[in-house]
Amino acid sequence: MVQRPIVSVIIPTYNYANFISEAIDSVLNQNIPQNEIEIIVIDDGSTDNTSEVISKYKDRIKYVYQENSGKALAIKIGIDVANGKYIFNLDADDIFLPDKIQKVLSVFERGKDIVHVSHPAIYWDIHDNTRKIENIPYDIKGRKIYGKDILSFFYNRRLLFGGGSTFCARADVLKKIQIRKEIDMYIDEYLVLFTLNNGYSFFIEEPLSIWRIHSKNFSDVKYDRKKIERNMRSMEAVLSDVLNSDFENEIKVLYLLKTKVSKLAVKEALNEKSLSNILDLWLYLIRNFRVINKNIFRVIKSYTVLNRSLPTYMLMKLKQFKDRAGK
Repeated sequence: MVQRPIVSVIIPTYNYANFISEAIDSVLNQNIPQNEIEIIVIDDGSTDNTSEVISKYKDRIKYVYQENSGKALAIKIGIDVANGKYIFNLDADDIFLPDKIQKVLSVFERGKDIVHVSHPAIYWDIHDNTRKIENIPYDIKGRKIYGKDILSFFYNRRLLFGGGSTFCARADVLKKIQIRKEIDMYIDEYLVLFTLNNGYSFFIEEPLSIWRIHSKNFSDVKYDRKKIERNMRSMEAVLSDVLNSDFENEIKVLYLLKTKVSKLAVKEALNEKSLSNILDLWLYLIRNFRVINKNIFRVIKSYTVLNRSLPTYMLMKLKQFKDRAGK
């Protein structure tokens, strides 16, 4: 009888042939028996030599190729084919530390109501070879917390932790989440949102994975219009699913606020912001004051509402002043 793996590690990739071996090797070097780990690489239509790199691992890797369809669909396929009791995400340019899986499993086994386990990451900037540890708020580290409470903590502060290569969840929870292709590059946030909405979470205090920072990171959108538009489409898709799911009303209100502020920031960057855009933002806050009144000042600050309310030319002047003052 073939033993079912305890852990499935999903590695979505697109043209990361130069990084993916380190990601896979970091899983193969975990300090638990290898027959307890299943590695699933989902290739989202790579045009480099990814398949050649993967071939050297032979039957140690479950390799799935799909036409380029975005990260969300790649993750969905990985979840669908996973056989493990727990599912770990590992981006193809990141690395697990050797005791990551063992330490995460030890937390999961404390109780079936823990559906999500995470930890800080080490940020490794390969350009100057510097490393720093992700600063996760003290309030949520080292203890079991109800997921809905963490979501409230996050979105009242416009924060998000526990996704990407620090994300681990129970397979039975993940397999019930409906993941649409349109979620695309917001899949990391999407998984955190929908997993935390279904049970308890635990953030381990020590870093257990490495996030590699390099020129190809999609999160470094700057003013690349195509990336910005793709991000906004992804955010809109998440918003739609949040509004149509059983989240607390507070989360729905705050996620819509996040979307409005992000759209306004894009208009600002493209010099397209208007007075009606600003009025729409403030009217939304007024209409939803009863929902967020306990945290209204924190929300206004965290979501940069005052900055977004200034005319673009004034923001540019303020930025120039700060830049000169910082020199």
